[in-house]
Amino acid sequence: MGINEQLTDRERVELTKKSYEHLQLGDSIMIGQYHVGVVCRVEHAKDGMSAFVISNPSEITILFKGSYGIKKGTPQTWRDEWFKTNIPILRAMLSQERRIPSQLKTASTFLNHVINQFRGSRFYIYGHSLGSINAQFALANCTHPEAIAAAYLYEGTNIWLLLTPKERRRVAQMRERIFNYVDIYDPVTLGITETHHMVGKLCYVDSEPMQPIKQHMWGGYQFNPDGSLKLRKIDQAFLAESRSEHKLLSRSGELTDFIEKISSSDEIKKMATEKIDELTKRYPDHKSLVKLAELFKNELLKDEDK
Repeated sequence: MGINEQLTDRERVELTKKSYEHLQLGDSIMIGQYHVGVVCRVEHAKDGMSAFVISNPSEITILFKGSYGIKKGTPQTWRDEWFKTNIPILRAMLSQERRIPSQLKTASTFLNHVINQFRGSRFYIYGHSLGSINAQFALANCTHPEAIAAAYLYEGTNIWLLLTPKERRRVAQMRERIFNYVDIYDPVTLGITETHHMVGKLCYVDSEPMQPIKQHMWGGYQFNPDGSLKLRKIDQAFLAESRSEHKLLSRSGELTDFIEKISSSDEIKKMATEKIDELTKRYPDHKSLVKLAELFKNELLKDEDK
């Protein structure tokens, strides 16, 4: 049994968090009592896609880095991760248009290159937030799906609507090996409340509502004494959320135009508050709009650091 397969759910989350650290070539990665391997490749693409390759004699682990918050990021990460990737993905989903940001394509090329570099190895993929989105698209375009031993994806927007029939068939081949963890109270997971129209198997996290950014950063995850994650069965709350998000994703118009026009933090502060409040009042049945409002107001609309 490989190292990754011996990790508990809690330890896999800790391993995924490593993607937000400034890992360097040669760093030895320990998770609990397990030596996952040594960082053998650090990738920081021009479009902002970042990933780390960790190797040991029996397997290869790939960590796709997620988005930095506005406070923790820089003007470059804010531009690359939000305006060039996250927001265009959201707009594409709302308008149901296939427009794939550069980072997703770069992640796809990167994964295939690493698999070819380490032919014969078993690959374990991890990603949170934007890292999950990049991993989803990379898996959908993986030229050697048989090489993927498992993928663990956390709190990323469901990009199923953006995939071609061929890409959907590709991820369907790996469905039982891709674990897609979703906290439905996390605003970033907009559109992911589907049991089959998604990349991988839905793992419905047993969570409670809290401050949105904390929620997004695994804040609602609860673990059993053995390190396993507490999950829920599909219930009426989940199904209601799914219906709400489908309604939202079927409407474009004002919301997509608004997202398209965002170009600066000042404009966001002025426009988002007015527009999102207006839309949530107009469509009170759409709980997904509340999630979207939380995303903008608590992440994009943060006050400047004091």
